[in-house]
Amino acid sequence: MHVTMVGEGGLTGALTALTALAVRAGHAVSSIDDFVKNVTSNGLSDILIVTGDPAAIASLIRRVSSSVGVDTVVVDATTRLTGDRYEDPDAVASDSAWMAELPNARLVRAFASVPTDAFGLLTVQSEPGEATELAIPMAGDDAAAKGVVAEFMRQIGLEPFDLGPLTVSYIMEPGGPLWGLAVDEIDMRECVGWLSGDG
Repeated sequence: MHVTMVGEGGLTGALTALTALAVRAGHAVSSIDDFVKNVTSNGLSDILIVTGDPAAIASLIRRVSSSVGVDTVVVDATTRLTGDRYEDPDAVASDSAWMAELPNARLVRAFASVPTDAFGLLTVQSEPGEATELAIPMAGDDAAAKGVVAEFMRQIGLEPFDLGPLTVSYIMEPGGPLWGLAVDEIDMRECVGWLSGDG
């Protein structure tokens, strides 16, 4: 796959580790931040991973929007820095100005809720293609798009955990019950079961 990582203020933390994992698994990876001027060569990306404060990245997304193909899966890995809590799902929508720049995006929410250190540990603890026990929650309305992201996760050694539609992604936001969790699939199932009243 060709994967493009986009973020404002430089790509750090989790995306640095995700880039290392993706390259190690044989994927082509491009990084675009405020300092990259020419983005036209990134039009063939299979996955576009967007990170940063969603309220601040609309102009950067505007620069890359013309090079995003109709089949590109956009992964929303943004993190609100405003302190809004997960109990307000409308707050998630208020930060979606950058999404307006990609009106036909096949959107999946993933990666942002997992601590940066968890991804960093994988780069030194596992071999290319070796499965780990780290479950990565994701949400989306496009089943095929989630399938692409799930396959990418497996290829880089992560275990995808499908939460369902985008409307439930607020539980992965700062202050939400899945925020900051680095757990295996069993613990993730227990946590999600507890949230739904089944645990």
